[in-house]
Amino acid sequence: MYGKCGHIDKAYRVFKTLPCKGVYVWNALIGGLAMHGYGIEAIKRFREMQGNGIKPDRITFIAVLSACSHSGLVENGKEIFHSMRKDFGIEPGIKHYGCFVDILCRAGLLNEAYEVIMNMPMEPNAVLWGTLLNACAAAANVELAEAAMERLMVLEPCNDGNYVLMSNIYAVKKRWNDVARIRKIMKDEQILRNPGHSLIEVDNVVHEFRVGDGRHPCSEQIYDMLEKVVITIKEPYF
Repeated sequence: MYGKCGHIDKAYRVFKTLPCKGVYVWNALIGGLAMHGYGIEAIKRFREMQGNGIKPDRITFIAVLSACSHSGLVENGKEIFHSMRKDFGIEPGIKHYGCFVDILCRAGLLNEAYEVIMNMPMEPNAVLWGTLLNACAAAANVELAEAAMERLMVLEPCNDGNYVLMSNIYAVKKRWNDVARIRKIMKDEQILRNPGHSLIEVDNVVHEFRVGDGRHPCSEQIYDMLEKVVITIKEPYF
């Protein structure tokens, strides 16, 4: 609970009071550290648990690989991923591969990520291909994006986000014919683009806003305040 809520110091104090720390307790601590970006600390605890004679399980590796991903610890992530089978006899599952691909994609190592996906012992799912497609959008890598999109059109034929992302990648490269082709596919297949939305909680009431939304009873006051904020931002400092 403390770890998931971001109170890592309190989580660690509780952790230290336990007379018997099984693998599940270590997993909870490492997972909390991973969730909130404490990658190096998560790896330290991962090493410490082994030093205390606790063998990591499949959940441990998901947590520590996730920590490497969120903190950009590429070399540590590679070492830990390959140690699963070599040092612990644990065969990586789809979630472990997902974490590993995410590590590579966040580091811009798209070709390596693609090789990992193509050489997996199981069939890659839409999450893996989607991770690669998102990374290709950031790097404007059309070739790999097309390879990912080809799979996603089979696995998630109605996911509007994938088509929009692919269209944007083409647009960055000024490949307008391909942009038009993607839009035609969406139109022919009746794939509707879902508008972006955000949620905010005020006084225990959740308010939802969509792009260009005017349905909220306080819309006028909200847009008025937004305009004032924009004007204030644009004002010169001196």
